[in-house]
Amino acid sequence: MKIRRVFDGQRGVLAAIFTASIFVNLLVLTAPLYMLQLFARVMASGSIPTLIALTTGAAIALVFFFLFDMIRQRLVARLGSRLEARLSPLVLDGMISGRMPAALRQAEPVRDIQELRGFVTSPVFLALLDAPWSVIFLALIFMFSPILGLVALIGIALLFTLGLLSEMMARKPLEEAGKQAAETNAAVGEMMANAGLIHAMGKTAPLIKRWQLKAFSALVFNTLATDRMALMTSLAKAVRMGLQIAVLGTGVVLVINNQLTPGLMIASSILLGRAAAPVEQSIAGWRGFLKARSAQARLNMFLAHLGAAPERLTLPEPEGRLAVENATVVLPGRPDPLLLDITLELKPGQSLGLIGPSGAGKTTLAHALAGLQPLVRGHIRIDDAALTDWDPAQIGQHIGFLPQRVELFQGSVAENIALMDPDAKPSDVVAAAKLAQVHEMILSLPGGYNAEVGPRGEFLSAGQRQRIGLARAFFGDRKLIVLDEPNANLDPEGEEALAAAIEDACARGAAVVAVTHRLSLLRRVSHAALLQEGRIARFGEARHVIEAAAQPLARAQAAQAQDDPKIAPFRHRNAEDSPEKGADGPRNGPRNEGASA
Repeated sequence: MKIRRVFDGQRGVLAAIFTASIFVNLLVLTAPLYMLQLFARVMASGSIPTLIALTTGAAIALVFFFLFDMIRQRLVARLGSRLEARLSPLVLDGMISGRMPAALRQAEPVRDIQELRGFVTSPVFLALLDAPWSVIFLALIFMFSPILGLVALIGIALLFTLGLLSEMMARKPLEEAGKQAAETNAAVGEMMANAGLIHAMGKTAPLIKRWQLKAFSALVFNTLATDRMALMTSLAKAVRMGLQIAVLGTGVVLVINNQLTPGLMIASSILLGRAAAPVEQSIAGWRGFLKARSAQARLNMFLAHLGAAPERLTLPEPEGRLAVENATVVLPGRPDPLLLDITLELKPGQSLGLIGPSGAGKTTLAHALAGLQPLVRGHIRIDDAALTDWDPAQIGQHIGFLPQRVELFQGSVAENIALMDPDAKPSDVVAAAKLAQVHEMILSLPGGYNAEVGPRGEFLSAGQRQRIGLARAFFGDRKLIVLDEPNANLDPEGEEALAAAIEDACARGAAVVAVTHRLSLLRRVSHAALLQEGRIARFGEARHVIEAAAQPLARAQAAQAQDDPKIAPFRHRNAEDSPEKGADGPRNGPRNEGASA
């Protein structure tokens, strides 16, 4: 069943909680009724047996009150657990698959679920359930005495007004505090992700000051909301105590004038306390209610936009033919497309090197090939079927992806190669490592495949993380393997192993696409594509693309050598230079050993 709202599918539990609340609030009448009978029967007759019978009946009622209240508490706890257990997988799936609404990209829906669960299991939630019973208790007081009922009604109305004022006064500060707190948490995350860089470059103090400015703003709004709600809470306590005094004082006057019995006066006081308690608790917990309400609204918006993933027909296992047809990518807020009419084709066993200057769209194309970047026009096809027509769970088993920035999960090397799949076979893990040419490197680690990589792989070097990420991309029956800067952190030995791994993968029938800046890898692939400003400037066999891209640079250097004879002996050094330099001018910054592309 598709979940459109937070409490969908929880009607049974909510009905049980509501039913238990009915019995709990009915049994609350035990004390007032017992008090009435004491004054009306026992004190008037002096009958001890009557007192024993009434006390026994009250004790039995209290036992049932205990049972129903315990049941209600447990049902509320189950409701909170069911909400988190049912919503969390949906929310995580939406976040991972990229189906999160644009308005919620910066939100934290998992935290919203926890916030909502915490409120549901709090006393404030039960107080809100008991609040409608305040009307019934007021009606009973009116039955005892219209004058006492009027006093109680005025007091309850005053408490309710304080609750509304508390909501109005605290709403805006709490919203601003929440926004500022989210920005503060994001700033902390950025600082922790770049802690080494900050410390090495001596920028700890300025960044802490920047964080303090954001945190101070959140503290100001949070303190303002807390002060206002504390004011309303204190007023509510004072009003409730004054209301109790007013009812007792008025009741005494009525008793003196023989308009009310002492038993009814005391019973009215007990009922008033019970009627005012939910209102007072709601005011005290109004902040939690507001936060839970905001969390529920965000989650409902998330679920409404999330929708169920469309069911797709299971297609035959892919062979690995890749075709890109007029692929165009445009991001919101950017007038120029990142990719425009990209068209190319690869057969199983072929490999493609993507080259081009920074900002040419290489990484965007790599993400699109892996299904991570939607197209506004065109198609990416695997075996003639558009990537969007494949079941993501099915085609994902045949696509290997190595992102530009390799992140590892906290666990062992073997678990990271299998992408934390508990059902992965050890033989498949070793096979992927051998295919990626990292088997010997892994065995050299203390513990081998069982070695812990640490949080985000911090126990390993950047090159080791990249090579394990490469093995992860090769794990399983991959028909299309997309590698974004796979040799960015590799030494010459690692680059040779990478080139051999790509050749082995192609020999097994996979199509491999690698974003690269180095000729050492570009010369080992079958095809190459030169991207410029989001378009394919050249595409074909790798050697032809390299030669065509290198010609402008050769001509420029030859002309410069004629103008300056001092550099003529060095004019042939461009043979090892990047084709990107010739096609697009010098790159920003040097590359390793002058062999970058």
